[in-house]
Amino acid sequence: MFFAPSRTGERGSSSPRRSGKEKRRKSILKRKKVLSLLLASTMALSLTACGDSGSQKKAETTAATEAETEAKETEAAETEAAETEAAETEAAETEAAETEAAETEAAETEAETAAADPYKTADAATADPYKNADAATADPYKNADAATADPYKNADAATADPYKNADAATADPYKNADAATADPYKNADAATADPYKNADAATADPYKNADAATADPYKNADAATADPYKNADAATADPYKNADAAADPYKNADAAADPYKNAGAAEEETEAETEAATEAETEAATEAETEAATEAATEAETEAEAYVPVPGDDAKYTVTVTDDNWIKIENEDGDTLGLSSSSGVKIIEEDGYAFKDLDQDGELDVYEDWRKTGEERAEDLVSQMEGSEMAAMLTHGGWGDFTTEPLTDEDGSATYLRQGGRGGVTRNISLGGGAHAKWTNEIQAVAESCLYGIPAMISIDPANISGLIETVSLASTMDPELAAEIGEETSKQYRAAGVTALLGPQVDIASPVMERAGGTYGEDPQLTLDIATAYVNAMQSTYDENGEDLGWGDESVYCFTKHYGGAGSTEGGRNDHSNAGRYATFPGNNLQAHLITYFDGVFNLPGLTGASGIMTEYAINVDADGNPYGGEWAGAYNPYMYGLLEEAGYDSLKITDWGVYQFAGVWGAESLEEPDRIATSWERGANLLGGYSNVENAVAAYNILVERDGQEEADEIVGHAAYNYIIVMMNLGMFDQPYSDSAYADSIIFSDSANEYGLETQRQSVVMIKNDGVISEKEASEEKPTVYVPYVYNTGFSASWTTGISQGTPSWTPGMDLEVLGKYFNIVTDTLGDPTGEADADGNATYTKDDLTRATEEEIAACDYILVGMSNAYSVSYNALMTGAFGGAPAPEGTEDEWYPASLQYAEYTADTACEVSISGKILEDGTKENRSYKGKTAPAAANYGDLEALQYADSVAGDIPVIVSMKMERGMVWDEVEPLADAILVCYNKQYNDVVAEIILGQTEPNGLLVFQQPASMEVVEAQLEDVPRDMECYKDAAGNTYDFAFGMNWAGVISDERTEKYSAEPLTTIQSLDYDAYAASWAGEDAAEGTSEAETEEETTEAETETEEAATEAETTEAETEETTEAETAEAETEEETTEAETAEEETTEAK
Repeated sequence: MFFAPSRTGERGSSSPRRSGKEKRRKSILKRKKVLSLLLASTMALSLTACGDSGSQKKAETTAATEAETEAKETEAAETEAAETEAAETEAAETEAAETEAAETEAAETEAETAAADPYKTADAATADPYKNADAATADPYKNADAATADPYKNADAATADPYKNADAATADPYKNADAATADPYKNADAATADPYKNADAATADPYKNADAATADPYKNADAATADPYKNADAATADPYKNADAAADPYKNADAAADPYKNAGAAEEETEAETEAATEAETEAATEAETEAATEAATEAETEAEAYVPVPGDDAKYTVTVTDDNWIKIENEDGDTLGLSSSSGVKIIEEDGYAFKDLDQDGELDVYEDWRKTGEERAEDLVSQMEGSEMAAMLTHGGWGDFTTEPLTDEDGSATYLRQGGRGGVTRNISLGGGAHAKWTNEIQAVAESCLYGIPAMISIDPANISGLIETVSLASTMDPELAAEIGEETSKQYRAAGVTALLGPQVDIASPVMERAGGTYGEDPQLTLDIATAYVNAMQSTYDENGEDLGWGDESVYCFTKHYGGAGSTEGGRNDHSNAGRYATFPGNNLQAHLITYFDGVFNLPGLTGASGIMTEYAINVDADGNPYGGEWAGAYNPYMYGLLEEAGYDSLKITDWGVYQFAGVWGAESLEEPDRIATSWERGANLLGGYSNVENAVAAYNILVERDGQEEADEIVGHAAYNYIIVMMNLGMFDQPYSDSAYADSIIFSDSANEYGLETQRQSVVMIKNDGVISEKEASEEKPTVYVPYVYNTGFSASWTTGISQGTPSWTPGMDLEVLGKYFNIVTDTLGDPTGEADADGNATYTKDDLTRATEEEIAACDYILVGMSNAYSVSYNALMTGAFGGAPAPEGTEDEWYPASLQYAEYTADTACEVSISGKILEDGTKENRSYKGKTAPAAANYGDLEALQYADSVAGDIPVIVSMKMERGMVWDEVEPLADAILVCYNKQYNDVVAEIILGQTEPNGLLVFQQPASMEVVEAQLEDVPRDMECYKDAAGNTYDFAFGMNWAGVISDERTEKYSAEPLTTIQSLDYDAYAASWAGEDAAEGTSEAETEEETTEAETETEEAATEAETTEAETEETTEAETAEAETEEETTEAETAEEETTEAK
C-alpha cells in the first residue's frame, strides 16, 4: 500500500522500580492503556476507512503540532494535580502524626494507670487468655485456614475496613479536614463537583461526537500523557514511597497499630489475597472503561457512517439523502455532487457552494474545485501524487465478487482499491441494472475513501444490453444514423448501471478466416469508419432533450476503440491471444487500410468529445517480406505503432489488452520479468495496464524506470499516463458524482420499453440471401403454423487459446430456441434419449449420434415449414503444440509441431494450394526461421458438422414443405454444402433474437440487412486471398444467379439496391487522409537503414580493430620471445665466463700452494 503509516506515540523510558504490589498495579494500568489505544485506533480506522495519502501528507504536521500542544497542556495539568495531591498528602500526614502522638501519650497514661499490665495479679485465665494455652488457643490464626488467617476475608464491610469506627483522623484522613483538602469535589459547585453533571452533551462526554484525536486523549500523545504514572515523581507515583512514618500508619508502629505485623504465613497470604482483590477490582474497572470506550467508538463510527452535510446560512446548495443511501448535493447553477455517507469525505463550503474534500485535509484543492477546468484539476492532482501512487492507479484489473452489500475488508474489490488500484472490467450487467448500480456504488464508496478520493473506472466489453445490436449485427444495417441512436441509448444504460468505459468498439478489418471476426464491423474500411465514428461519438457525448450535443456529461461513456493497429490480419486467422496467432501478416503491404478508422474516424470525432481512447493489439505486425514493423514487438510494446500516434498528435488514454504482461501478447518481451515488461510498455507509450491487478509489480516497474531513466523521466512517464486517466474521469464527472440511482437503472435497463427498442434494432439487421418464393409479406393470423425444428449434434472438439486442443463433451441441442418459437408456431421436433456414449471426466455417459430419434416423415408431413437452425461452418487454424492460457493438457511428449489450416466449410479440408513457406515465423535457436505453413495439411470436419446433417435429413423428408435455414454467422463461409438444400436462407449475425426470424417467416417483418463479409466460392479462393486486402475474393453464386458479395441482401421485393449498397459497394479505402503515412513509414525505414549501416560499419571497424590487435599481439609475442632468447644467451655466456674465472682462480691458488 502507498499510504502514510498511522502514527502512534513513542514509549518513554521505563518507570522507577516499584514494590511487588505497585508493579502489578502498573501492569494492569499498562494493559488498560493498550486496550484504550487499540479501541481508539479502531475507532479512528472506522472513521477514515483506508486513509488518504493526500490527507495524511497535509494533516500530519498539524496533527503532530496538536498532539504536542495537548501533551504539554496535559503535563502541566498533571504537574498541578501532583502538587495539589502532595500538599493534601502532607497535610494529612501531619494530622495523622499529631493524632498518633496523642494516642501514644494517652496509651502510656492508661498503661501507667493500669499498673503497666492489665493482666498482672489476675488468675491465669484472666491474666492472659493465651498464656499456657495450647498452640491453637495461644494464636487463633496459627494453623488456621485462610478465612481465619485473614479476619477481613469474606467479612462484611465493617470488618473489611480497618478504619471503620476508628478515630476520625485515622479512619479517614479527609474527614473533618479543610474542604479543599478533604474532598476537592465536596460542596463544590456543579462544574467542580462533577464536570459532566448537568453539562451539555459535548461537556458531558468529551468523546461524544468528537473526532478521533479528541475521542482518545492518549492517541498520538507522548508517554507521560498516555500514562499519568509514567515518569512521575516518587511522591505522586507512590504516596507511600520515601514518605515519613506518618505517611504509612503501619510503619514503625507498635504491634497493635498493625495487626498483621509479624503475622508470618498468615500475613503473606492475606497480602496476596488483598492484592488479588485489588487487581480484580482494577481489571473490573478497566473492563467497564473498555466497554464505555467501545460504545464511544461505535457511536463515533455510526455518526461517521451517517454523515450528512448541513448547509450554512448562506449556502447555495441543497442536500438530499437518496434511497441508495448516498448523498446528493445540488449546487445552484453549478455541479451536482454525489457523496458516500461512510467514506469519511466531507463537504467544504466556499462562496456558498459545496465541494467535496476528497483528500480529507480540510482545504479546497484545485482538483476538488468543480469551477476549474478539467485540465487544471488533473494537473493539480498529478502534481500531488507520488510516482508509486500513480503506478498503482494505472492498473486495471479489478474486481472482486459481485454484491449489493457494503464491501467488507476481505472483499477483493476493497483490497484492490486500498492498495491503490482504480479500474477493472465487469461481467455482471446481465444480473440487472439496479443490482449492478448498487454494486458499483459500493466500489465507488471505497474508492472515495482513499487515494485522494480518485473514482474507479468500471469498464465493460460489448454486451448487447437490453438486446441492442452491436458489432457485425449493427454493421449489417449499414446505417450510421442507427449506430448513433444505439450508441446514445447504450451509453445511457451503461452509465445508469455505473459503467464508465466501453472496451470497444472492435474495429479490426477482418480477414475471411479471422477467428475474432464476430466482434468487428466486418471487412470494409469505409463501413467500419462510418459505423464506428457514429457509435463512438454518440457513446461519449451527452445530449439534451432537444438532441443537442453537450459534450462530456453524466450519460457519457468513454470508449477504448480496439485493437490498434491491425489485428484483423492475423496469419491464418488465428487468435492473437495465443502464440499460434502471434503474427499479423500484411502480404499486400496494406497496413494503412487497417488504421483508417482510427486516424480519420475516432481520433477526429464530429462531436464535442474530440477523440476516443485505444486498446492495443496482441500481434506482431509483419510486412510482405516477413519484416516486423518496429521490430519483434507485440502491440503493447511496439515503438513503430506508438510512434505513429505521436506523429498524428494523438494523446488520449491508451490501455493494453488483457494478459500482455503474463500470458498473451507478451511477444517480444518473453525474456523480461513482469515489472520490466510493464516499464517497457510505459516507456513506449502505454497508459493503463489492461486486466492487470498486481499493484506491487506496477510499483516495481516504476522503480525500474527510476533506475533506468532517472527520477525526472520516470515521473514524467507515469505522470503523463496518470494525467490521461484523470482527465478522462474528470470529463465524465466522476470526481464530483460517481454514484448511480438503482431505481432509475432498473427503469431503463432490461425494462419492457428497453427490450422492445432492442428488438426493433434487431429487426433491422437480419440478412436474407435466398428466397425461393417462401418469404413475403403476410397478414397476421391468430392461427399458428406448424414447424419442424431438428436437433443438431456437436462433437465438442475445439482448438482454443484458452484451453488448447481439447475434446469436450458431445451434445445434442435444438437448432433454435423452442420456447421462443413456441410463441409463434406449433412445434414438431426430435426425441432425445439417454446418453449411451463413453463416460466423461465425472463418470457420466456422453451422447452419441445414435441417442436421438428424428421426427418421422409422417410427423413432418403435417408441418407448414421446416426450420433448420445452423451456425456457420468454421474450423480454426492451430498447431499441434498449441497450449491453453487457462488450462488444457499439453501435447504428448514427442509430438511433432504441425500447422493446420482454417476452414470455412463443414467437411474436412486439405490445404493443397496454400503457400509453401509462411511469411511470418520466429528465429529459432539454430538461426533458421520457423515455417508456419500448413500446405498439404487437413483441417478436421467442423465440430458442428451435425448442423449440416440436420439439414440433409430435413431435405430428405421435406417433399413440398419449404426448408428455411436460419444461419448464425460471424464471418463468411463456403455455401455449396448448404445453399442447394434450402429454399430460403436468413443470416443472423451474433446475438440475434429468434423472435425476429419468426416474424420474418410469418411475413410481419421485412428483411433489411446486408452482408458485411464476402462469401467465398471455395476454400481455394480463400487461400489465394491476401489477409490485409479487403474484398479481394471471388464470391459464391447461388442457383438463382445471385452473388453473395459484400453488401448483398434481399427484401420482399428481391435484391436490395439503395443508397447503402451504392456507397459501400465502391472500391475499398486504402489510404489515411489525415496523416501522411507513407512519409512516416519512409522515415522509419530510413532509421532502420541508418541503423543497419551503422551496425555494419561498427562491425567492420570492430573487425579491423581486432585484426590490428591480433597483429600487435603477435609482434609483441615475437619481440618478447627474441628478448627472452637473447637474455638467456647472455646469461649462459655470463655463467661460462664466471665458471672460467673461477677455474683460473683455482688453478692459481693451487700453483701458489705448490
